[in-house]
Amino acid sequence: MVMSAKIKAVIIDDDQMTLQGLTRTIDWQKLNVEIAGLAIDGMEGLAMIEEHQPDLILTDIYMPRMDGIAMLQSARQAGSKAEVIILSGYDDFNYAKSALKLKVSDYLSKPATVPEIEAVLLETIQKIKQSNQHEEEERELKDLVKYHLPETKKRLLKGMLEPHFCEKEFFEKATKQLGLNFTNQIFTVAVLEYVVPIGKAHFESKDLLTYTYAVTNILEELISKQANIYLADVQKNKFVLVFAQPHHLREETSKNRMKYVIKQFIEPIKNYLKLDVWVSLGTIENEVSMVWRSYRQAINALIERASVEENWLVADEQSLNKPSESLPSKPIEHYQSLMEVVLEGRFDELDAQISRMLVTLNEHKAMNVHYMRSVVIDLMGMLAISLYQQGINVEDIYSNVRWYQDLERINHAQDLESWLKETMALVCDAMANRVNHKHKKTVDYIKKYVKEHLNEDVTLDIIADKVSLTRNYLSQIFKDVTGENYNSYVTHVRMERAKELMMSGKYKLYEITAMVGYKNNAYFSQQFKKHMGCNPSDYC
Repeated sequence: MVMSAKIKAVIIDDDQMTLQGLTRTIDWQKLNVEIAGLAIDGMEGLAMIEEHQPDLILTDIYMPRMDGIAMLQSARQAGSKAEVIILSGYDDFNYAKSALKLKVSDYLSKPATVPEIEAVLLETIQKIKQSNQHEEEERELKDLVKYHLPETKKRLLKGMLEPHFCEKEFFEKATKQLGLNFTNQIFTVAVLEYVVPIGKAHFESKDLLTYTYAVTNILEELISKQANIYLADVQKNKFVLVFAQPHHLREETSKNRMKYVIKQFIEPIKNYLKLDVWVSLGTIENEVSMVWRSYRQAINALIERASVEENWLVADEQSLNKPSESLPSKPIEHYQSLMEVVLEGRFDELDAQISRMLVTLNEHKAMNVHYMRSVVIDLMGMLAISLYQQGINVEDIYSNVRWYQDLERINHAQDLESWLKETMALVCDAMANRVNHKHKKTVDYIKKYVKEHLNEDVTLDIIADKVSLTRNYLSQIFKDVTGENYNSYVTHVRMERAKELMMSGKYKLYEITAMVGYKNNAYFSQQFKKHMGCNPSDYC
């Protein structure tokens, strides 16, 4: 990478002829180096280093007031990371050993010729450029990781609610990045559902957005004061909490603790918002990979509940596969997957996701018009809430929204399918444009990383690990923004770079093969002909 900013250097030597000789005989402009200052002893040199924070220090060792070694020791203690070249006539082995401890790049004995000095300077400057490039990459990477952490946490917690969430490497990396520790713990899911009392004055359906936003804020504030409780998902008027507790707790003690905490959560919801609240607890699971079981049990308990005196429901071990005597339970996993596809603008996956959900719905003989319309209401609510959480009003995307009037159109399975494809496609298309803009910075980083590490193994897994996202999600982001898949992009960049190197006439074929990341000449030649339509020999 070519750096536009000049490298700053300071020269410290008590010999004026040496100072003048170095400034006049070396072509510093050609080396892209700016001489920030000159000093005649270690005291002046140290002050100059602290003032200018140079990238490069050229210094003598034996000087009055403060020698070069003492000056470098003080500079290192103050945080200077500059590369150092010692140019000294004081040929003392012990001093040389001290210099090595201070991370000196090179040590030249006076008198040194100009070519000797320039050779050392070129090597050291290259080292500075590589170091600066690495630091710049680290800064960009740190910013990207910080940018993606909220999305990473969201995917991690929602993923725990799904069966077979098995991206182990992502899970381990994400928990480390987020500072989470799920070892030696037991897990229980609690689902809170608020209901607007019938007697609530002036209530309209659109008020659900405001209530859900208010409840979310209450829960997030209270959770921030508790350890090991996570808001894993928000679905219309339902809120999914994951409790992690020490594995040695007895089951009854664990449930009592959760009930105590949840009562603290629901009091402000009841008192300030005047809402009724139902709470269901799933069973206790010993592994984080089984959190989905507790979640499914808690959801089933809410869906199949009857009227009870106290608004508490605790699932038992038999509830997971318990057949329902009422309408079929809602396919909540399909709801969530559909929302993800729509909100991430993954248009090419939309029809398939809708089809999978409809297949699940059609498996139930009990499905009728009322049930299908309830599915529409659920999805409308989830979509509105999900958009609202991103600062988007439904009306911004769907200006002529008439969802509740549209319910009357839902009389057959085909009507439901048509409504889903029409409505979700509209939102998905709008979100695709927003997502592409949002993730442009990430894709720019990927492209830059590929070009700067072309001779290395630049798999998407490596980059996904760096930015703390799953490989599949990063692949989708790249394709959505660029319109091509990652592997095709890498191959294209490699071939174009190979063509440039061939046309320069400076390198042999085997050198070019290695420089663009291939280990086998024959395979490289095959790929080159496939993408360029001619053999490498036509360029070399």
